[in-house]
Amino acid sequence: MKFNIFILIITFLLISCDNKNQNQSARIKLETRISSPLSNSIIRDTDSIKIEVKSNTEKILKSRLILNLDTFYFNDKISIAANRLEKYGKQKIVVQNELKNKKDETLYKTFYLYPSQKPKELEYEIIKIIPHDKNSYTQGLLIDKENIIESSGQYGKSFIRKSKLYDNQVINQVDIDDNFFAEGISIYNNKLYMLTWKSNKGLIYDLDSFKKIGEFEYQTEGWGLSTYEDKLLMSDGTEKIYFRDPESFKILNMIEVYDDNGKIENINELEIINGKLFCNVYGEDIILIIDLKTGRVESKINLENLFTRKNYNNKIDVLNGIAYNKINNSIIVTGKWWPSMYEIKIIN
Repeated sequence: MKFNIFILIITFLLISCDNKNQNQSARIKLETRISSPLSNSIIRDTDSIKIEVKSNTEKILKSRLILNLDTFYFNDKISIAANRLEKYGKQKIVVQNELKNKKDETLYKTFYLYPSQKPKELEYEIIKIIPHDKNSYTQGLLIDKENIIESSGQYGKSFIRKSKLYDNQVINQVDIDDNFFAEGISIYNNKLYMLTWKSNKGLIYDLDSFKKIGEFEYQTEGWGLSTYEDKLLMSDGTEKIYFRDPESFKILNMIEVYDDNGKIENINELEIINGKLFCNVYGEDIILIIDLKTGRVESKINLENLFTRKNYNNKIDVLNGIAYNKINNSIIVTGKWWPSMYEIKIIN
């Protein structure tokens, strides 16, 4: 019996040692490293990206840098202007080193590109206060001709509604399946697209009848949605904005929203106005104006004093809902369970 136990212990130790050796041998020891920039360092768009490679033993004959789809050849070190990069946010450096011993090594390093310029603070004026259903948990808001279309959230209470813009008269309303929490909406090709929060599924409706005509899928949460040229723009509650194909909903492009302090998460409702992306940040009474090519926050509108909560005793939640009124060149904004919508104009 003791002999059998001894054999089992020896067998276990041999297997453990063998697995340990396999794990160690699976690791490839690199001869070179990227010494600059440091991992996850912050670089401003007015800076230079200083890239340096070093070897532990073998001499590096030649290095090739791949950055933002551009290729550069160098020896030991190279400096690249950061403003060559197209987008702000997370960046990846790829360096391929050719060594004297005829081996090639590929190295990776991540850094973050920040804007150096602070966003401009914009002022606004209220030109009209419009009645709003205080029971509507506003998720998406848009103007179609003389009507306003709104999606309202909450499980078991979600709906989409079309109303007359200025008198709140309901034209059409469709309740959403209880399993879905309605989110952002947008119009493309006479169809109304609507995201849902955590179901990884969007719904498509005929714009006129609100009859459901299709579905689409995505891998993230669904937050905000807007139409830009022939693409749909989508937010998922992070700093990311996805450019998607309206037919397949495949991701075509992506930007990250950054200002001079770094990434801005909780990007929510989206609206395209004159070629810029307007969005709100969940939980904050601000609207950001974002460059669609780079993701940089160019301007901010502070709406903290838009709705006075002091003498209002009913339930209320955060600012949400941005709709562009092309006729007046104005913006309609509201919030979840707010009793009013506000038509505002930017004055600077």
